[in-house]
Amino acid sequence: MSDKTDLRFRLMLEAEKEIVEGLSEAERYRYFLGRMQFLKYESGKEKLLRSDCSGSVCLALLLATGCSIRVTADALFKKYFTKKNPDKNDIQAAFFITLYDRKLGARLYKENEVCHVAGLCGRDVVLNCVEPVSELRSLSDMKPYYQANDYRVIVRGLDREALQKASDENVDLFGPDYEFEQIRNAMNEVRG
Repeated sequence: MSDKTDLRFRLMLEAEKEIVEGLSEAERYRYFLGRMQFLKYESGKEKLLRSDCSGSVCLALLLATGCSIRVTADALFKKYFTKKNPDKNDIQAAFFITLYDRKLGARLYKENEVCHVAGLCGRDVVLNCVEPVSELRSLSDMKPYYQANDYRVIVRGLDREALQKASDENVDLFGPDYEFEQIRNAMNEVRG
């Protein structure tokens, strides 16, 4: 980033920090998911202007908790969102699991693999990050469509300890964007 862009970026993070000061991590997570409405969808990205489904959840986790991971929707489900009966105050996400092997785009998903994730940002409201842009949607409205297309839809809560451990050990980062790294570094400066 240029010095001018870096300065704008840091000023924006400082403004956001003031806005969310005093909120719990779960409230910050929901706030940042809501702020990501109308992001342009781009596979493999997790930036403030372009993201895919798992990227938006990982970015919201980073901004809310300061913990940095960048994984697929399937890894989020299997490693981090493992709380089966989440409390209303937990950080939550909805996972869409295929009931058979299927090809989506260039990727082949195996039976029982998570193909899509949407972070919960309100009661029955998720950030659905799909092409062309992410939108806030009702999970109740999305479920029948996905279930009719042979997906199971499961809502899970975050295992905060697993997230912290992965972040502290600097694991589960599969080549995040430069901008994600800048946010991560800025968050670590704020925390440190």
